[in-house]
Amino acid sequence: MTALKGKAIEAFVARRDPSIAAVLIYGPDNGLVRDRATRLAKTVVNDLNDPFNAIEFTDADLKAEPAKLVDEACALSFMGGERLIRVRSQGEGTSEALKLLVSALDGGSIAANGLTVVEAGDLAKSSAIRKLFEQSNKVVALPCYADAPQDVRALAQSVAADNGLRFSPEALDFACAQLGTGDRGISLSELEKLMLFVGPADGDGQAREISLDDASAVLNDPVNQAGDNIAHLASDGDMKGLSEALYRSSLAGVSSISILRGLQRQILRLSTAAGHMATGDSPQAAMKKLRPPVFFMEQKRFERQLVRWTENKLARASQLLLEAELAAKTTGAPQNEIVERAAFRLASLAR
Repeated sequence: MTALKGKAIEAFVARRDPSIAAVLIYGPDNGLVRDRATRLAKTVVNDLNDPFNAIEFTDADLKAEPAKLVDEACALSFMGGERLIRVRSQGEGTSEALKLLVSALDGGSIAANGLTVVEAGDLAKSSAIRKLFEQSNKVVALPCYADAPQDVRALAQSVAADNGLRFSPEALDFACAQLGTGDRGISLSELEKLMLFVGPADGDGQAREISLDDASAVLNDPVNQAGDNIAHLASDGDMKGLSEALYRSSLAGVSSISILRGLQRQILRLSTAAGHMATGDSPQAAMKKLRPPVFFMEQKRFERQLVRWTENKLARASQLLLEAELAAKTTGAPQNEIVERAAFRLASLAR
């Protein structure tokens, strides 16, 4: 079976195919790998530390005794039901053990009495483990890449609903903008803090609303906020405000690369909106198409920036930031000075 994609992944995690005896979960989003592995594991056993029905292996365990994995996959539970076999791999150290398991499953020489869940990192297409799982009909591979904006939105709404809560539209937009971290684990952790802050739902069965003030109080990351503020000031052409913001961020220890990322993100969003306007959209309609959408308190400001930034200016800004990134990543380069110069050059373009 080839690697599942898109909605098929979530459908499988929610209701796995019982004919699948082993699952490889891999990708650059470690938090999402852990989340999906845990959810799948709990479809087998409620207690992941159950000494009778759950066992865990590392690379070292299986490299020393590769056949042990097949033995455990076939072993019967003392308590009845399925067993869980978790494999936490950091690379190709488990490849021999997994090859033995998949070959035995494909050949029909064993009947698995449990589910084997393999957690791995960001495996290349050439990875032996990846190829093994993608070419077999008895196992499946689930790639885990960074959440798209719509995935973050769905996650936030799902976590709130599980706690008997719901987001106001403004709070949901703000939460999605703040949670775009590229790591599902961080997003879940932040959402759990927000749920604790708001408190449990009322006993009347009505979902209590999470307000913008609630979300802002918990999810407002000072580092991201500083970077976004600098990006907006540069886009406004506000030299004085930009100078003061850069000085404050330096004192606060905000990394220059974080600031550069904020500048790049801002120019990309302006360019995307400008592209919509070029096809006939109004500035307001163009902003509504952005994901995550422009925070409602910033919409007027963003609209003014769209008028200020022409297609030619945006192209020059993109090139300027690319050059700044290449320069900043050169060994021994003065990153702070390079990024600050890029910010001021953007502000100069905006004027």
